[in-house]
Amino acid sequence: MKSLTSKAYAKINLSLDVLGTRPDGYHDISTVMQQIELHDEICLKWASDPDPAFGAGISIELGSNKRYLPNDRRNLAYRAAEIMAERYGLSEKIGSGTIRIDIKKQIPVSAGLGGGSTDCAAVLKMLSNLWELNLGVRELCELGAELGSDVPFFITARIGRACAIAEGTGTDITPICGPGRWVVLSKPPVSVSTAIVYAGFDSVEAAAIERPDNGELITAMKERDFAAIDRNMVNVLENYTLTAYPGVMLTKEKMIAETTPEKTVMSGSGPTIAGFYRNRKSAEAAYAKMALVNRETFLTRTRE
Repeated sequence: MKSLTSKAYAKINLSLDVLGTRPDGYHDISTVMQQIELHDEICLKWASDPDPAFGAGISIELGSNKRYLPNDRRNLAYRAAEIMAERYGLSEKIGSGTIRIDIKKQIPVSAGLGGGSTDCAAVLKMLSNLWELNLGVRELCELGAELGSDVPFFITARIGRACAIAEGTGTDITPICGPGRWVVLSKPPVSVSTAIVYAGFDSVEAAAIERPDNGELITAMKERDFAAIDRNMVNVLENYTLTAYPGVMLTKEKMIAETTPEKTVMSGSGPTIAGFYRNRKSAEAAYAKMALVNRETFLTRTRE
């Protein structure tokens, strides 16, 4: 049996702009994504069948420390193993056997933090290593894009910089320099549908929307111009989510009023609100206050 263990880091959106609707119904976006230290831990095991005559095929088993986490095709990590088995399994080199995935889950689910996507990216990369396929970034990103729009970001971040601008449907990735910031994440106990948020955003009056300048944001991060960074940390989806989900609005208002962050922004389509702080002391104080507001509150920082 071969095994690997790896951390799968969460992400936040430093900015997110929706540029329009595509003919296929998806949206063109421009978003600056940043990995953070909050992570899941993935243990991947591959047990090949010692006797090929025993039975052909690759089976997949998935377990987790969280009972609510799906252990079948509803889980992106499972689907990552499945697509790797379909494309590369049963070759003379790999043969039949069992893929076992164990996830120690710390990233909250349905939070806008990419927990499922980062687990998926980890499994793709780890199976490539375990099976000695040596797949390149482009090949892994193409596989990842079939499973989720955030997956290519997590693949490139595992290999290079932890910050990138994602364009198109989110799968066109360009690594960039990111900011070094302490972050407090606070997720209210509400479920937010990404599809509903994007559909709702389409009905928002365009003239009322504040938009980020991602070009200026990228330059500001290179120059460590925090005033310009904070000015362009804008997520246009807040225009819908904060109105449609009062718990998200309440979390943002409390974070601003009670912890005096340098900036707050919703990650993805929500519901998690991220507050940014220059030093650990102020972030720890903010965490203590927000933990009284929402149980799923985390103290973390951006990755370099």
